[in-house]
Amino acid sequence: MSGLAEEDILDAPWKRHARRVGLVLVVAALVGGLVFLVQGLGGEAKRPARQVTKITILPDTPPPPPPPPPKEQPKPEPRTEAKAVKLDQPKPQDAPKPEPDPQIKMEGEAGDGPSPFAAGTVTQDYIGGEIGGGGGNALQFAFFTRMLQRHLQSALARRDEIKRLDYRVKLRVWLDADGSIRRAELIDSTGDADMDTRLRTALTDLPPLPEAPPQALPQPISVRITNRVTG
Repeated sequence: MSGLAEEDILDAPWKRHARRVGLVLVVAALVGGLVFLVQGLGGEAKRPARQVTKITILPDTPPPPPPPPPKEQPKPEPRTEAKAVKLDQPKPQDAPKPEPDPQIKMEGEAGDGPSPFAAGTVTQDYIGGEIGGGGGNALQFAFFTRMLQRHLQSALARRDEIKRLDYRVKLRVWLDADGSIRRAELIDSTGDADMDTRLRTALTDLPPLPEAPPQALPQPISVRITNRVTG
C-alpha cells in the first residue's frame, strides 16, 4: 500500500498537468470553433443579396399605327398685278356712201302723145319702184324726163348742121335748179366721128327748159334721141 501511495504521489503532478493542457486545448478548440462560426455567419450576412429581375411577358399586341403625315400647307398663290387692259377703240365707221341717183331714161322717138309713154319706153336705172307703181316721185320724174327728151330733140332738130342727119344716140344730161342745161354729153357713138363731133358741139349750146326740174330729181338723166330723115 505504501508503494501504491508513493506512485500516486509521484504520478499526481503529471496527471494534473496533462489534464490542464487537455482542458486548455479543449477550450481553445471551442473558442476557435466559435470564432470560425461567428466569422462564417458574419460573412454570409455581409454577402449582398441577389437581385431578382422580374420579367413580365406581355401579350402580342399590334404595333401602334404610324403617325399621320403632316398636312401640307396650301402654297400661297402667286400675286398677280392687275394689268391695265387696253381696249381696242372702235374704229369710226365710214359714212355710207350716197347711192348714185337713179337715172331715168327715155327711149324711143319723141311724139305729141298726151302721156310720156305715148311714143317711147321710159326706163330708170334705180331700184326705187316701178314707174307709176308706188315708187315715190318716179312717175313725176318720168313725165319730166319725157318733156326733157322732147325739148332736146326739138332743139337739135333746129340745128342746120345736124337736122338732116340720121342718128340715134344716148345722152346724159345735168340740169340746174332753174331748168337750164348745165351739161350734156354723148354716152355712145353714132358710128360716125364727124357726126359725133357735130352733136357734141350742138350739146354745148342748148336752150333752158321751160320749167324747173322737180325736187330730188335723180341726175344725171339719160335720154335717147333719134332723128330720122324721110323723103
